[in-house]
Amino acid sequence: MNCDRIGIMNGGSNISIRPKPFLKWAGGKSRLASEIASFFPEQYNDYYEPFLGSGAIYFEIAPQHGILNDLNANLINTYETIKCNPRGLLKELAVIEMEYNGFNGLDGQSDYYYAVRERYNHKEMSDLEKAALFIFLNKAGWNGMYRENSVGEFNIPFGKRTRISICDKKNIMSVSKNIQKMKFTSLDYKEAVCGASEGDLVYFDPPYFPISKTASFTDYQKAGFTERDQMELYDLAVALARKGCYVVISNSDCEKVEKLYKDFTIKKVKVSRTIGAKVSTRGTIYEIVALSY
Repeated sequence: MNCDRIGIMNGGSNISIRPKPFLKWAGGKSRLASEIASFFPEQYNDYYEPFLGSGAIYFEIAPQHGILNDLNANLINTYETIKCNPRGLLKELAVIEMEYNGFNGLDGQSDYYYAVRERYNHKEMSDLEKAALFIFLNKAGWNGMYRENSVGEFNIPFGKRTRISICDKKNIMSVSKNIQKMKFTSLDYKEAVCGASEGDLVYFDPPYFPISKTASFTDYQKAGFTERDQMELYDLAVALARKGCYVVISNSDCEKVEKLYKDFTIKKVKVSRTIGAKVSTRGTIYEIVALSY
């Protein structure tokens, strides 16, 4: 993707504001970003984040060199579009926002949402259009969740929002400015960190160990994330630490995680969850942050 750097350079003072996540994301770290970042070393070389999601930790520290990765190719396309063509994206978002908010009632908005979801899943389109629809579906869908069915189709239902705001020019331009030197990939997390070396910082925010039979963030993509995957992630974290990397892993506060990372430094942080299928599954819980140093 070729970046429209002239458009970015001409953004004026609007791009000088602190960037923030432009998406809602299950397990997102916006409320915890400053606390988790406080555990990071004061100095490090490149920054790696293999499970990027909404990027709350990245935007908190805003490093200028490293690799940002997510297995969700449509998510990475959205970041790349913001990096390379923020003005084109803003034009697309402005049209969608106007059309959605122009309906007088949820019936019309619901029809619009499902028509966009159908187009997103089945129509060939440009990277720019795909990114715009991705942001819209994230903001207009139920609880800001991302989930795919067995054939990889986005299947979150309508969120019943009477108005949406998806065309935040100041933030989109600020995000674009801050990610210009970052490399984006859509690879398996192991491949994404294969270039990490001594002095680099690697932050893992994987799908969590479930703390109950129903409370799990492992099925938002068709690939899933199993207990075996959790064990392999631990092995990778140990290997990176032995290379001299600073390794940080977020996960759920449960006995299995504490046993798995027993040789790491364990911190616990308190978080209020607002994304979930049932109100009863939300509320205040604790999470673990495991440090290799």
